[in-house]
Amino acid sequence: MPTPRSSMTLRERQLSDELDRIRTTYSFKLGLLLTEAFVRKPWKLPLLPFSFVKLNFDFMKNRRATKREHHEESMALDANCVLLFSTSEEGHASLERATVLAEQWMARGHGKVVVITPHQEANQFLPKGSLIYPITDPKQLEKEHRGDWNAKCEQLLSNVLETHRPANALFDGPYPYRGVLNCIQLLDQTAWRWIRPEGVGATLIAARGEDFVDIAEFGFNSTSPVQLIEPALTKTRTKVRKNVLLDARGYGQRDSPSKRDAKIESFADKGLKVLNLEQWYDINGGLLKSDETERLQAAILPPATEAIAVMMERNVPTLCVYNDETNQKTLRKLRDGAVRQPILFAHEDDELQLNVSIETLMLHHQTMQKTAVPVNQTDWIGQIVSSS
Repeated sequence: MPTPRSSMTLRERQLSDELDRIRTTYSFKLGLLLTEAFVRKPWKLPLLPFSFVKLNFDFMKNRRATKREHHEESMALDANCVLLFSTSEEGHASLERATVLAEQWMARGHGKVVVITPHQEANQFLPKGSLIYPITDPKQLEKEHRGDWNAKCEQLLSNVLETHRPANALFDGPYPYRGVLNCIQLLDQTAWRWIRPEGVGATLIAARGEDFVDIAEFGFNSTSPVQLIEPALTKTRTKVRKNVLLDARGYGQRDSPSKRDAKIESFADKGLKVLNLEQWYDINGGLLKSDETERLQAAILPPATEAIAVMMERNVPTLCVYNDETNQKTLRKLRDGAVRQPILFAHEDDELQLNVSIETLMLHHQTMQKTAVPVNQTDWIGQIVSSS
């Protein structure tokens, strides 16, 4: 008795599908026919011409039926469902981006968002109604256990795909997991896209992108597939400012940076409250969607395009702190997008430049807000899903 497909592992299903594919090929059927006529059942040899004609007729008929079934299977995908795979290598940044995308998807009238993530705080970030599937953080496992983790990832992801049948799936992480790539190859009807705010620079990692429909790179001009902001007719209404400076230099990093050369805490003596990113998360949750973001007096961020774009929209004076490892393409992108925006730039090793920039934020933040060109956040999810 054959094993039910639902109880098979992903690898067993792959082998079963491959075996079924081989058995339906013309060469296999022709070889079987000739073997029966000349070896196993010689009495069928006089009927070979007729059997050959019947073989060709049945093969053409079955091929048309297979194409129709494949088309119907593709049509059965849920166009209102999107799958988001959020990783943890970049701290909460991937989860924050997933939150924005999920909210935008629901706002477009599509009610179903399915999320796979190792973030234990996912339910505190993602909008209500999101279906969350937790998965173990692979970075917390020993290297020799990563293979087992990929197998479990394959099993979970394949079950999620077969259960919800999303027409679109978005993977957000610095490099695709083997378990994810295996599922892309198995279920090729779902359109997979890879979200990379800074693009993909390393050749070996970029090669993994061939399994995706495309790579969604964030930016501020026509050279980037996903435009983060667009001109607005009016400025964001400035709310009553809390005397708070957000030091979010750890955004986009798994571990907060230990280097603190800027004398930021010294401003606390002047009545200014300084919050680091961990404190912000504890109090307000996400950075990209929190209503409290626009109440900030100023912010300090790494060169993270989506985070700085949100500050541009909220008209929050911001200092972008970069270093020698910063992608120069990303830095140029940010500088070009920050023209006539309340954004300053400083190298983390230049203490004088850092302190001058911070003092400018503190003393001239109102002037920076008044002279900034108004912008609005664009529909990120609409650009990603509609891209070809």
